[in-house]
Amino acid sequence: MAYNQEDRSADLIQPSNNKSNALLDFLGCSYRATVRLFKGLPSRFASFVKRKIKEYKNRPKRTDISRVYVVVGYTTKKRVDEKFNAERRMIIIRRGLLILIFILILFIAADRLTGMINYGEMSQIFGIDSWKQVVENDPFAEKDSDYPSATTAETAGSH
Repeated sequence: MAYNQEDRSADLIQPSNNKSNALLDFLGCSYRATVRLFKGLPSRFASFVKRKIKEYKNRPKRTDISRVYVVVGYTTKKRVDEKFNAERRMIIIRRGLLILIFILILFIAADRLTGMINYGEMSQIFGIDSWKQVVENDPFAEKDSDYPSATTAETAGSH
């Protein structure tokens, strides 16, 4: 708002009018900016959606989980292939290390658990002194196995 000499002298005379004018100017400016913002929202939203659709359509097709590189600028296909192979090796190394760590954790857990088991008490609980007793009465064992079944032992003892 342009002031001339008369307006400035009038503002000096009425200081309360100056504050109210500043407040009205601020509110008017805020109103215009808000209206401009809301008027521009539909077109900005539409252009954002169009841009995202275009980016999605122009992306290279992916066939696996690996990153897809688009050759841009001064890079070469050889450099991109080297980077791809390096990343692939790192993925394989990471998976191998995770499997190795998992197996080591299993071995450590099995060692800790077997150390805590008292096999003497376990044999008394289940009534088994050796593996020979466990496989002795196996109904699925072949007739000519190393361990004689209970029926062959009885028949041999009765004759």
